[in-house]
Amino acid sequence: MLQSHAHSEPVDDVVDRVHELAVHGALPAGLEWMPMDALASRAPADRDAIASWRAAPAIIVDGREWTRPEWFAQACDWIRASLGDTEVRAIVQVRAWMSSCVLRVTTARSEFYFKAVPESLRVEVAATAYLDRHRPGAVAPVVASEPDRRWLLMAGIPGTILEHVADLAAWERAAAEYGALQASCIARVDDLRALGCPTRPLEAIAAGLDSLNDDLPSSLRDRCVALAKLDVPLTLEHGDLWPGNFIVDGTTCALIDWEDVAIGHPFVSLAPFLAGLAEFQPARFSPAAVERIQRAYLTGFAGGPPSPRLFEALRLAAPLAFVDMALRYRALRASAVRLHPWMRDLVPYAIRLARLALAVS
Repeated sequence: MLQSHAHSEPVDDVVDRVHELAVHGALPAGLEWMPMDALASRAPADRDAIASWRAAPAIIVDGREWTRPEWFAQACDWIRASLGDTEVRAIVQVRAWMSSCVLRVTTARSEFYFKAVPESLRVEVAATAYLDRHRPGAVAPVVASEPDRRWLLMAGIPGTILEHVADLAAWERAAAEYGALQASCIARVDDLRALGCPTRPLEAIAAGLDSLNDDLPSSLRDRCVALAKLDVPLTLEHGDLWPGNFIVDGTTCALIDWEDVAIGHPFVSLAPFLAGLAEFQPARFSPAAVERIQRAYLTGFAGGPPSPRLFEALRLAAPLAFVDMALRYRALRASAVRLHPWMRDLVPYAIRLARLALAVS
């Protein structure tokens, strides 16, 4: 298990970090044990970080139990019990940071993924399990969940991350599947709210424009009003619909990482999806490609040929998606931004995308 404790300010885009490594099993080659008191003299440049690490109280912030040494063994025991008689060959940490800890579980025949989330993101566990029950195949299949601990064990999904796929038909299928998923959840908004999904209405986007302090055009506020008048019902909104969160394989498509899930205007979802096409598959990006994906998405949402009203709503929503994203990035904890300096660029990045979307829509 690996977690970050401290970092330097960026110098030439390089950040020095201090990590704590909890070793389970044999010590990796090239490492050696040494007495605690010898650490400072052996690594004088890290003396302050070592002292801070030793003095840190054993507290758990926001339910991130994976930062404690005993947590990994507890998680492994639960994984093995959840899989029953399946032979577990390896459990390896894939990622650990403020938003989650992800473990890859390899068995004799299959692969699974375990995810733990903090208290502030507990809705992901409930929402993922709920969507798996009511629309199988739309998300990673849930093998087991432990809501109180905020743990998920999911079957591995065969396929490729969509951002690596050049076939535009796969992007159309992914957009259509997501639109259909949103439509199916219109009647389930009360269920989603009961699970803990927050509501992000258009009024909140309009009200937050001034707080961004970036001289964004007042026309964005007008768009919120115009979009509301088109009367598209609120429903499930992924909140982070970049193509890296889709896994596609042939005609199948699953959407992962629901930590930003909410109830909101459905059409604010698609803008990052299209921005991802421009970023990761620039050779495939064109006005014609955008139109194909938009039509596929709206067809999935409408269950048939989309009306001009829906096309107009999607046009109005495009820049608002990035305003909503900027507002959420702006609310990130200062401690998280200090630990991950790249987060400082998220708000201006989202605002820049909002301006670009406004210019073309």
